[in-house]
Amino acid sequence: MKGLLVAIALAAGACGIVVGYQPQSAECFLSGPETTPAYGVLVLRKAVVKSELADLSGRLTHEHPSLHAKRFELRAIGVEMDKMRAIEKSRVSKLSTTFGALVLSKVVLEVELNDLLIRLTPQHPEVTKKRLELAALEREIDNVLR
Repeated sequence: MKGLLVAIALAAGACGIVVGYQPQSAECFLSGPETTPAYGVLVLRKAVVKSELADLSGRLTHEHPSLHAKRFELRAIGVEMDKMRAIEKSRVSKLSTTFGALVLSKVVLEVELNDLLIRLTPQHPEVTKKRLELAALEREIDNVLR
């Protein structure tokens, strides 16, 4: 129950549902990608996934599929955080909360695709559909950064 409350609080913070929330101005982005709302969204999700992973690790065997999925998600979030840190200074202002939500959607699709590939062949129609969804989302993310 405590983990659920933490997850709800983190999700509310990621959505800007806090008393006195003020959108950040462009000056807040001058210090780098780590100070942007998009990066904050990833940090919050990373904390939730780490918490879930710790909880599952205490209850399940090391090789359980749920643990594999959480570890994969944690790595995918780390990759996206690295990508954000590498973004040019001129594009940092585009790293909004909405952009962070797009990136999290991409991570979710990557996790789903990974789960499908464990169970199905790469040529399976569901795998193909998920790859197409992921490619379309990646194009949209790239368009936002242009």
